[in-house]
Amino acid sequence: MERVIRTEWDEVAAQVVGVIAVMPGVVAVSLGGSVAVGLADDASDLDLHVYWAEHLPPADVRAARLRAIADPDSIRTGLTSWGMEDQFSVGDRPVELIYRRWADVADEVERAYDAGLPGQGFTTAVLYSVARGEPLHDPTGALNAAGERLVREFPEATRTAVLRREIPLLGFHLGHLRRAQDRGDIVFAQHLRYKVQMLFFDVLFALNRLYHPGEKRLLEHSRRCLVRPIACENRWERAVRLPSDDPALAQHLGDLIAELCDLVRLHGGVEIPSEPL
Repeated sequence: MERVIRTEWDEVAAQVVGVIAVMPGVVAVSLGGSVAVGLADDASDLDLHVYWAEHLPPADVRAARLRAIADPDSIRTGLTSWGMEDQFSVGDRPVELIYRRWADVADEVERAYDAGLPGQGFTTAVLYSVARGEPLHDPTGALNAAGERLVREFPEATRTAVLRREIPLLGFHLGHLRRAQDRGDIVFAQHLRYKVQMLFFDVLFALNRLYHPGEKRLLEHSRRCLVRPIACENRWERAVRLPSDDPALAQHLGDLIAELCDLVRLHGGVEIPSEPL
């Protein structure tokens, strides 16, 4: 895939923000996803995070406004993934609007520093969108202030919670994967591989005090981790290519988990169980 020139995305973003920012209830808009961090290619879409207060206009009203800039018949509203989404295209460039209630996001930032966030995988993904996003409309400055705080200081309470909670779960799911293979339940084994993958990267990013980027390009993002298992990316590429019923899969994942646990003991600043994998 070829990288797309940033100015092409900026032109689309400016059109969309011009329509979205004036909608009642919208308090801020930021550029996110691969475009914001310089990883966009010709298959990427433009992710815009739309933060709202009471009350966001209903789907039909949003669609009516988007028709002014969207390609004909491209609008799909009310989808749910990482939150409520509207999807459409502008000049054949796919666009996703991801809506989040600002009060909920602000509360999540506070809880990250206070008690630590709950979750089992993708724990800090919302924080990533605030910290790494590029504010395009932020009249009160609240979004920018929250992002600067997150960049300045990683929430240690959340880091500790992730390391303590998810390291035992890695061993738990690995054990179930081995049993699923033993009884020939390859569908469940495939599911457990994903569970291990999800928790592994959540721990890896927390250990390195980096926010979780979400589902895409995990191996590219993991290269930013100064503390990680040797040849981590190559070993994960091998692990995801192994068949679900291959005994080498459990061994391969077990070795990765064992090394990650050792790194947490050395650099994590928390006590974790020393149970065998």
